[in-house]
Amino acid sequence: MAKAALLIELDGRTLEGGGQLIRIALCLSALTSVPVKITNIRGNRSGGGGLKAQHLACVNWLAQACNARVEGAEKGAKTLLFMPKAAGSAERKDGLDVPPVFRKRTLRSGCRIWDASGGTNVSGSPSYDYITQVLLPTLENVGFPGITATLAKRGWSHGGTSIGELTLEIPATTRLPLSAFHLTRQDPSTKRRTALYSLTATVIAPAAYHDHFRDRLSTAVAMHFSADSHAPDVPLEVHCEDSHHDKRLYLLLVAKVPYCDHNYDNQLDLGSSSSPACMPSTPHHRLGRDWLYDRKLPPNGHPKAIADMAGRVVRDLHREVSSGACVDEHLRDQMVIFQALAKGRSAVFAGEAEDGDAEGWVAREPSLHARTAEWVCRETLGMRFNAEGLCEGVGYGGDGADRGGAEGMGPGDLVVERTAELEIGGSGGRLA
Repeated sequence: MAKAALLIELDGRTLEGGGQLIRIALCLSALTSVPVKITNIRGNRSGGGGLKAQHLACVNWLAQACNARVEGAEKGAKTLLFMPKAAGSAERKDGLDVPPVFRKRTLRSGCRIWDASGGTNVSGSPSYDYITQVLLPTLENVGFPGITATLAKRGWSHGGTSIGELTLEIPATTRLPLSAFHLTRQDPSTKRRTALYSLTATVIAPAAYHDHFRDRLSTAVAMHFSADSHAPDVPLEVHCEDSHHDKRLYLLLVAKVPYCDHNYDNQLDLGSSSSPACMPSTPHHRLGRDWLYDRKLPPNGHPKAIADMAGRVVRDLHREVSSGACVDEHLRDQMVIFQALAKGRSAVFAGEAEDGDAEGWVAREPSLHARTAEWVCRETLGMRFNAEGLCEGVGYGGDGADRGGAEGMGPGDLVVERTAELEIGGSGGRLA
């Protein structure tokens, strides 16, 4: 008999206290049919907090997709109750009249084709370029089918607000639950990084400044990377696109780093009960750093802005690579929800930093966004993350013994069972 799903209550002021907390909580609620109530929505934001238009678009789409009852779905609301009515996924309604921000267009050859509209290059959000060059390849590495994104029009928050358009082609899959995965590459004997494979830069700026970007990037890369014994003469590719506006300047730099296949299971003491981990499907991990220029541009100020952008982005990416990480700071928080939903113990190594109080190196502290994502997953699903980026997921999508749960168990039941295990110490104390 199915267990009744308990209402999860979350304080929207916790940690990052912004829109990320809402998005993750509602997505997990929609997938698992566990109702959630969020109070003090965006309580850490200036201007009084509450739901904004972009948050409402997500709320309304998910509510229709999972047939949820919603209370408080209005602009400025600070309390939201979200109660899905049926177990399953957010794909159940094929004829859904979804908001224009995200619309399914057709079904072709087993693929779902989605048209999306919104910002592709806006402050405080992953860009289209970061998603296609870093996030989507990483998702394919951990076991997702290859998702193809096609850009029709860019949407900017600078140089006049504009709405962008893109298409996502998502292959159908029956491979649920997602297998545990290990995004790890450091050598356990040295705790340091391996050689850098290549660097790729994406520049979106007025065409008159493309050569200036190339020169500044070459200089910055030579300063930070080429002088490094681990990355001599690292190849750099620069791809330029005309932004058609003086105030639209964007730079993304992506590093490919080799995947080192070693017995990471033993290092983390995963135990024999864990399911086999999914190893990357390509021999490289990707780390990225970017900057959508958000400062005031004085007359003839582009040369300085370009120098600042190249210097900061290259410096930040060099710090990521030097840490030994296989995910950058921003990718780490985006992978949290997939670790939580996978079956078994997944590890994401986010690098090391020098220990200021003692000689040696320690695991890098997760960002506020990563800690928020981990907190939401812990409160809603019941798992925990340790300092090394390890967690045991709930195996979402298993409706039988061979799909992540006991025979006949649905996603909501699996969450209740996993939470009960943790409450009586099922984690063994290693994931506190």
